[in-house]
Amino acid sequence: AGSTADSAYGSTSLPLHTDMTYISNPPGVQIFLMVQPATATTSSTLSSDQDSKTITPNGQSVYLDGFAAAEQLRKENPDAFHLLASTQRRYRCVDDAEGWHLEACGPLINAIQREDGRGPITSIRHNDLDRLPDLPPLSSETDDSNFTAFYEKLLPAHEAWDNILRREEMRLVIDLKCGDCVLVANQRCMHGRYAFDASSFPRVVMGCYVGMDELGSKWRRSGFPLP
Repeated sequence: AGSTADSAYGSTSLPLHTDMTYISNPPGVQIFLMVQPATATTSSTLSSDQDSKTITPNGQSVYLDGFAAAEQLRKENPDAFHLLASTQRRYRCVDDAEGWHLEACGPLINAIQREDGRGPITSIRHNDLDRLPDLPPLSSETDDSNFTAFYEKLLPAHEAWDNILRREEMRLVIDLKCGDCVLVANQRCMHGRYAFDASSFPRVVMGCYVGMDELGSKWRRSGFPLP
C-alpha cells in the first residue's frame, strides 16, 4: 500500500518531463498560474541536471522543446533516436488516497515512420519519475544474449537523450512572478522546476489541463486547419 502520486508536490527540484505519461492520451495543453513564488533562496540539493554555477535555485520554471531535442538526437545519434522511437516504455501513477492506479505505455519519441528515417515527430512522452523499469520484448526474455543486448543499447540511448536535455542552450528558465500564466504544449514541451526553500513562504502554482480532442475541437471551431 502507499502512494506514488504526482511528484510535483514538494520543494525539491523536478527534472524536465511531460505530464500524465501514465494515461493513454496525455493532455495537449497544461496551464500554469503562479499564485505565490518562492521567496527564500537556497544553494543546496541540486538535481543532476541543474547547473549551480549559473543559477541559484529558487523555484524557477524550466522549459525545453522536446521536438527540438529529438531532432538534435536524430542528428547526433540516429541509432539512439530510432531506439527511443521504437521501444515501448510503461508509466504508472498509484494514489491510494484518491483510488487511482493508472498505467500506459508508449515510446519516448513518437514519430511517423518513413523509409528514409526522417518522419516528422508527433509527440514526446517522457517522465523518468513515473517510468517503470524497462523490460525487453517477449521474444528476448528466454535468450540471455538478446536480453543483455536490449539494455546495452537502451541505456546509452537514454543517456544520449538526457545529455541533450542537460544543455543550457536548449533550456528556457523563467522566474515566474505572481499572476504570471504559462501555457505548455504538453505533448511537445517539457517542463521542470529548480529546488526552493519552503520554510518561509511556500511556492504555490495552480494548474489545469486541456485534452487533445478538446483542443482540436476548439481550433477547428475557430477556423484553424488541422491535419
